[in-house]
Amino acid sequence: MRSVNWAADSAALVVANHLTHPSTYMRSVTWETFLASPAGQTVLAWEEGACARFLANKSGDRALQIGLGALNPFAASPITHRILIDDTVHANADSHDFRCRVLAQANALPLGDECCDVIVLAHTFDRHPEQLLTTLSEAARVLAPNGLLISLFFNAMGSWALREKVFPTRKILPDGAAGIPIIAVKEAVQKAGLSLEGGNFGVYAVSPGKNSANVRLPGWLDKAGDRWWPTLSNVILLSARKVGVKPTLVGKVNFAAAKSGKTVSATLKNSESLKTSNDAADCS
Repeated sequence: MRSVNWAADSAALVVANHLTHPSTYMRSVTWETFLASPAGQTVLAWEEGACARFLANKSGDRALQIGLGALNPFAASPITHRILIDDTVHANADSHDFRCRVLAQANALPLGDECCDVIVLAHTFDRHPEQLLTTLSEAARVLAPNGLLISLFFNAMGSWALREKVFPTRKILPDGAAGIPIIAVKEAVQKAGLSLEGGNFGVYAVSPGKNSANVRLPGWLDKAGDRWWPTLSNVILLSARKVGVKPTLVGKVNFAAAKSGKTVSATLKNSESLKTSNDAADCS
């Protein structure tokens, strides 16, 4: 009777399954491969729909997208001056009506201060998680007062990220993307000087199959997930705003005295002396 070596037999079975179905045990998934897959198409569709809800009524002069040229977050935006900045070239970005495309790093934008009314960070954290705070700080510098910032990233507590922690060889997410904890993004947003406004959780999916029907859960269960267990979604959208600086009055005017017919010469005299001192400071 032959002795059974369960470990060797199991290893042989895994190798045979990998050779027969190589996509089942993928050790590497490029961003191009992911975006072309049913899972990637599902993510793009959800993100474009979510961005449309946030940007449909947001007006302004310039809209900036940082990363992932395959995404079209401005389809419903009234802003026509659209800029794409990424550290890689995306061929399908040509069809998204970008006025210009710039090859640059997300944490070193070649733009002036406060020049963009809307900024979308499209999975920049997933590709460069070590640059989370510096990327947000740079985006805050470029964002105009009262401008809107949208961040899109994979959820560290999502089913895909958790599955890869248990089965590292069964890759779903692109290389380098392990999901970002939402609390880490919220803290970085506040450190960058931005004010959190809201967000959306989405794409409650199981293991991707060969067609899109196997990617998403049933519609009613997807809606239930958004209500009852949103923190388990695979994708997160967070919105933040750069609070504008409120104008401040220099000096005080006695409106009660002016209304009663009295002069405000003392106030004007103080204002003139302040102006004189400022002129002297400018000349020095």
